[in-house]
Amino acid sequence: MIDLLKKTLYAGIGATVTTKEQIQKVLNQMVEQGKLSKEEAEKMADEVVKEGKDEFEKSKSEMTKLFDEWVGKAGFVRKEEMAKLEARIAALEAEKKTATKKTAK
Repeated sequence: MIDLLKKTLYAGIGATVTTKEQIQKVLNQMVEQGKLSKEEAEKMADEVVKEGKDEFEKSKSEMTKLFDEWVGKAGFVRKEEMAKLEARIAALEAEKKTATKKTAK
């Protein structure tokens, strides 16, 4: 549980801090030092950014599921559920009024 929270936080921080430009800056230094070709550096930058985004989305999805599970266990009602219940009550009340008017005649 804690590991999932940490993973999500790190992914979010990574997505914010690790931009493609920052990665390219480091990779450009490696190109200048002859450790990578320009094409390799660009490919690596794209891969790192893509993997970071993928990990962030995966962690976000897992956290959403976990949060929904906690909300359900705690007995909270979500806005969408409340709206459905309110609409259902309104429909039942309208039905009751109609039925009451018919029997009163």
